[in-house]
Amino acid sequence: MRFAALFALIPALAMAAPATPVHDERGVIDPVFCLEDTKYQGIWHGTDPFYAGCYDIIVHCVDTFVAAGTHDPWGTSSCVAAATCWGTRQLSEFLQCKDSTFEPSQAPTLNYANVYAPIVGSCAWQAGGCPITFQNYVDFIYGTITAIGSTNWPSSPDMLRASYWSYVINWTATGDSIPYTNFNDWLFYSNM
Repeated sequence: MRFAALFALIPALAMAAPATPVHDERGVIDPVFCLEDTKYQGIWHGTDPFYAGCYDIIVHCVDTFVAAGTHDPWGTSSCVAAATCWGTRQLSEFLQCKDSTFEPSQAPTLNYANVYAPIVGSCAWQAGGCPITFQNYVDFIYGTITAIGSTNWPSSPDMLRASYWSYVINWTATGDSIPYTNFNDWLFYSNM
């Protein structure tokens, strides 16, 4: 008898519960984050000194990302550079502010041929590839600034090392250089 009553309740409970869970709209970001990200654009974690070159790189990244509509920030050199000088969390949030359909975890991986290989050079095509060195990173930032038409150069390579490279190298924990897989993981999982 008890089981009959229990079985009678099951259809009623099933009708009361929604058939599918209700999820937030993909890529919805709190407008407060958008305002804060705009305010601190180009300042890592909102604490490091402002660097105008990083700001220029971010603007180029966002403009390119929105114009392309591909949801592929890691296929654009300026977006990869922006992530290193602003942080992956801030950049991903800001891209969501500009395109609410963007879901960072669904972005394609770091484009090996068009972004990573130009950073490390011809050794990228050798067996096993090669990692990014600090000098590769410095050249990448200077090259990106040149490519976007900015003249806001870093004050020194030491500034790049202290303010940006050190965060990436510490997270990847790969020594003095960063292999492709670890750099790609940093872009997706560091949330820095």
